[in-house]
Amino acid sequence: MKEIIITANAIQTVKDEFEYLKENVSIDFALKFRDEFSKKVENILPFYLSYPECRFLITKNNIYRNVIWDNYLIIFKILEKEILVLGIFHTKKNPKKIKTFRRVKR
Repeated sequence: MKEIIITANAIQTVKDEFEYLKENVSIDFALKFRDEFSKKVENILPFYLSYPECRFLITKNNIYRNVIWDNYLIIFKILEKEILVLGIFHTKKNPKKIKTFRRVKR
């Protein structure tokens, strides 16, 4: 069974979005966002292969996948023994920025 690892980059992207939502929407909405992120990540296992390949990070072996969550994508990478959650991405941002997720390490 694979293990899910949330990278430092993923934690930072969630914190950044949390702060933005807290300041511009409401603290309740930001807390709901954070809790929902945790639930979405927990649901990746055991059916991680059922999620679509990330169309912005195409590879021959389809190791980059995403969870579609409202206006966000949760990007993850499938490795031999683990699944790395690389970060979240708001779909209204420039999709070229997703390519930086390739450089995210454990």
